[in-house]
Amino acid sequence: MNPSLGALFGIHASERSCINERKLSSTICSVSSRQSLHFILCTVFFGFLWPLHLAAGSFPVLVDGNWLVNNKTHVVLDVRTRDEYTSGHWPQSRWAGFKELDWQVKRYGLPGYLPNEKQLSTLLGGLGLQGSEAIVVIGSAQHPERIAEAARIIWSLMMAGFQQVALLDGGIESLSVDVLVTEDPVVNPTVCSINLQQQYLADSLRVEGMLDDNGIVVDFRPTLYFEGYKRNSLVPMPGTILDAFGFPPKRLLEKKTGKFLSPDKIRLELEHYDISVKTAIATFGDTGVWGALGWFALHQILENPKARLYDGSMVEWIDRGNEVHDSTDDMGGPIG
Repeated sequence: MNPSLGALFGIHASERSCINERKLSSTICSVSSRQSLHFILCTVFFGFLWPLHLAAGSFPVLVDGNWLVNNKTHVVLDVRTRDEYTSGHWPQSRWAGFKELDWQVKRYGLPGYLPNEKQLSTLLGGLGLQGSEAIVVIGSAQHPERIAEAARIIWSLMMAGFQQVALLDGGIESLSVDVLVTEDPVVNPTVCSINLQQQYLADSLRVEGMLDDNGIVVDFRPTLYFEGYKRNSLVPMPGTILDAFGFPPKRLLEKKTGKFLSPDKIRLELEHYDISVKTAIATFGDTGVWGALGWFALHQILENPKARLYDGSMVEWIDRGNEVHDSTDDMGGPIG
């Protein structure tokens, strides 16, 4: 996928825009004034519509339950656990559990990598995908890491070449339990034709080059992991990539709902941490899950085509003997 990401829009945004324009035309004499006011009103109007529909070409990157009701022809993948799925899921959604299926595999003796092309094709074919479908991913928004898992699958699908992929904003919790079902749909395995899209991927050499060239590399793990006070069991030592920026992932999301903040708010949050949102950026975490949350915010929501996910993340970085900074070696305690 090489999306030229569009501007904010809502359901039937073009129709609403036309109605607004006709109303403005009847009250404003000057053409230039009408155009200026129309621009201002549209900006405000679309701002109120956030966070429901962000355009990636003609397909949104974030959707809500109403959008699902009105767009039933697309494939829906539920990436929660099997038990969660069987207790209630969106009608006709296919189970694609992140932790139980091979969305991350061991490569080079290390955990957490995107499957190779053949493995990924087999996984996607088992879900009844052929390679060109429009897909909505449903996860849970109970915790930022659950949202990161869904974002990781978005990234994986786009790496495979799917060009229309959206995330249910707010997760399964945003839907009424009345619309959920327990029956499994019939899924016929097929052959999935994929072509890995390297423009979404950063490897360790690219990250090293970015650091040498004053590029931006961002650790999207929670602060205590970035600073070295906590460590994922898969990561052999605490700390972060030397000279990387740290950004608390929870600051991308609404606290109560787990929905993404508006693009303007996300931009301000990142800039508060001295992270430029328009330049080349590599995001990472322990094994590329937390990093996928940052990548989704930067690439999909903020429309930065130069944002890449460092798949190997801390596990690979340390294995290669690269430099790590552990702030517990510094004076003082954890910040925040």
